[in-house]
Amino acid sequence: MNARIVSIGTGLPRGSMTQAQSCAFASELSEQADARSIRLLYRRTGIERRGLCIADADGVQRMYERDPGSHGPTTAARLARFNDYACEMAIPACRKALMRAELDPGAITHLVVASCTGLESPGIDQRLIGALGLSESTQRTIIGFMGCHAAVNALRVAHALAVADQSACVLVCCVEVCSLHFSYSGLSDRDLANALFADGAASAVVRSVKESAAPQIRSFSARLWPDTADEMSWRIGNHGFEMGLSRRVPELLRAHTRAWIEPWLAGHGLGTRDVGSWAVHPGGPSIITAVQQSLALDDQKVELSRRILRDHGNMSSPTVLFILDALMHANARRPWVTLAFGPGLAGEAMLLA
Repeated sequence: MNARIVSIGTGLPRGSMTQAQSCAFASELSEQADARSIRLLYRRTGIERRGLCIADADGVQRMYERDPGSHGPTTAARLARFNDYACEMAIPACRKALMRAELDPGAITHLVVASCTGLESPGIDQRLIGALGLSESTQRTIIGFMGCHAAVNALRVAHALAVADQSACVLVCCVEVCSLHFSYSGLSDRDLANALFADGAASAVVRSVKESAAPQIRSFSARLWPDTADEMSWRIGNHGFEMGLSRRVPELLRAHTRAWIEPWLAGHGLGTRDVGSWAVHPGGPSIITAVQQSLALDDQKVELSRRILRDHGNMSSPTVLFILDALMHANARRPWVTLAFGPGLAGEAMLLA
């Protein structure tokens, strides 16, 4: 019996900024002297609004200040806020997933938490157990520092747990507070990260259920492309975590995605045209376009990815769960394929039927 994604719940910060507000904020604090280039960068993202924990309901932030020669708050000061900000989003997302699954919190046997934007021990996993009323015997797994594809990694762990023990009921929670790592540096890849990344949380309940209309997890695939370690990175710096992002990433995905995905689908008797719906992680508009071109997908197949990017920005690991949530609510045609990419350069895929 294969495990199913029984329900998904999403959560956003109380505060947000329009992309115009974000651009003004970045122009004020960045060491980049050319404000025009920043405006063009922010406009090209296709994002209209992003949820940001550092902002209030009016889009005003008070964490970062203009200080010539400064690189902003220390990493310790930034991470001191992580658990509170993460719980602000993760707790409602988990409650929503439990409600939609019609589950009492005490029924959860395993908790899988994924995040790459903060860490502390005791961490958010233990806070979730207390806040949600999960059993003190809940078994915990942490997926750390994997980046935008971590939801697929977390769902793989949940699937394995649910298949190994038919009585298991697994709660997955992906939560990221990317706004804690705003960079003052003015380096092109850091400016791009400032323009793209947002905050959010998403949760899923995974269990083995025989008779259900819930999407069944059929297969996973992973790919680590050699000699690409310098193309995308996520490292701990003294003033926040630092994004390294080469302009070659879309080119590499355009060149290599088809050779990875087509044989994997063929192993399940499918071609790309047989896939009913695609959940392509919207790392940025050029990432979506590169995958679309590599797999020869029409615009409609990636429209939902572009819409999530437009409305929420790139929330890192929760983002593909936002897309899957929309597919579930639309009762979209199956099978579904989820694709996401992260540091390495690495790719993760999941097939649902």
